[in-house]
Amino acid sequence: MTAEPTSASLFSPERVAALRSGALSEVRAALDGLPREDLAAWLATPEGEAVLRSAFERMPERYTGDPMDGPQTARWEVARPPAGTVAYDLVLTEDTCDVRETGSSGAPTVTLALDAVSFVEMASATTQGMDLLLNGRLHIQGDVQLAIRMESLFGLAEPGEPV
Repeated sequence: MTAEPTSASLFSPERVAALRSGALSEVRAALDGLPREDLAAWLATPEGEAVLRSAFERMPERYTGDPMDGPQTARWEVARPPAGTVAYDLVLTEDTCDVRETGSSGAPTVTLALDAVSFVEMASATTQGMDLLLNGRLHIQGDVQLAIRMESLFGLAEPGEPV
């Protein structure tokens, strides 16, 4: 009889370092074989929250830009039950992505709401936003066209493609 893996063994320092790295290949490798419910529970911890916040802080580095009709604000609301929601506004222009505290940028152009695991899957390009939307795990309010462009604005390839 094999013992069930514990949270400590599932979230070894190496796996946590890979999740924190921001390198898509490392994040994908860290997610491989990790049960969704265990990842959700870990993302609700302070350490998991720090990884989510780090992902937002890195977004300007990944931003590829695209022509826009003036600044557009994309509000992200990432639920981490039973912990609180991590939320940020991304103010996007043709050339820049500015990450701000939610609500400091006025009304958003689009709001994207999803659970923390779905956010990690989308941000690591292991699952496409359209799949999350069709499966009811991503909720969009506002400019759907801007929401659909999010993955391309951040240089995320199709799942399985090298990034």
